[in-house]
Amino acid sequence: MRALARILMVFIALVLIGGALFLAVINFNLIPGLDEIIYLPAWAGENVLIAGIAIFVLIALILLALSFRPAKKTADAVLKGSEYGEVVISISAVENMVLRIVQQIDGIKDISRKAVFTNEGFIIYIKIGVKPDVALPALISDLQARTKEYIEEITGIKVLEVKVNVENINTEQSASKN
Repeated sequence: MRALARILMVFIALVLIGGALFLAVINFNLIPGLDEIIYLPAWAGENVLIAGIAIFVLIALILLALSFRPAKKTADAVLKGSEYGEVVISISAVENMVLRIVQQIDGIKDISRKAVFTNEGFIIYIKIGVKPDVALPALISDLQARTKEYIEEITGIKVLEVKVNVENINTEQSASKN
């Protein structure tokens, strides 16, 4: 979860706690004369105010728990054992291997890539922009096969899938625009 979302959740939780405290002050008449200033409708009796306090506090606690929950960590590295010891391969190293393969294939102009490691092996996500008039089925099949073979050969870890997303057909005119 992003830091801004966490800050916003904490702020909302604090506002809800403030609202609960305000309702408690009104309900238990902790500040004399406040009941004369604040008008409450007839249906807003003691039970309704206590229920409101409970709801505000409950929602605030849920928001606080969600905002302080540790973020899910993705694997920064993959550990592979051998008879000689441990080998650690970083995810960014695998992503750079994917970049190397993509740069060798003619017809692809843009790239973003992401490698995810599961217990069974890697799943590689590649987003590309291609040059116009390129046969997409052949290009994508070649990209998937070469990526899978190269990663498995270099790392020794199985590649489960290579998912390719063609985001754009780049033309020379659109590439020169700012």
